[in-house]
Amino acid sequence: MAHNFNPLPAAGDILWCKFPHDEDLGNPGPYPRPGLVLNVFTDLHAVLITYGTSQIGKIYDGEFVIDDQLDTAGLGVPTKFDLNRLQKLPFNDVWFHSSSGVTVTIPLPKMGIIPPTFMPVMRAAWMKRPAKK
Repeated sequence: MAHNFNPLPAAGDILWCKFPHDEDLGNPGPYPRPGLVLNVFTDLHAVLITYGTSQIGKIYDGEFVIDDQLDTAGLGVPTKFDLNRLQKLPFNDVWFHSSSGVTVTIPLPKMGIIPPTFMPVMRAAWMKRPAKK
């Protein structure tokens, strides 16, 4: 049985999330990865979260990298967030996990927050997302 984390996180929080694979959207991914909360749904006890990866490579439209102020973000390495890959997920221990070595634990499993200097970078990436077909 799933255990809900309380309180809910806030938009801008970075969490450890078992983000689902494209081919298996109804099930948690195999391991936690960083995810950036974009919206919170109190009535559903859920969050809208975007996919994060340390595999940066090329930066496509709708993507941005947090590569500075990593302590604020709770990230150990520069991380790319893909605003084209969003999921609304229940905020519980099936989808979210705490990370060893991370001391910010309320709400569990919070890693950190998006550094304020990256808000304009995120907004610009959001505006450049490809149109949905």
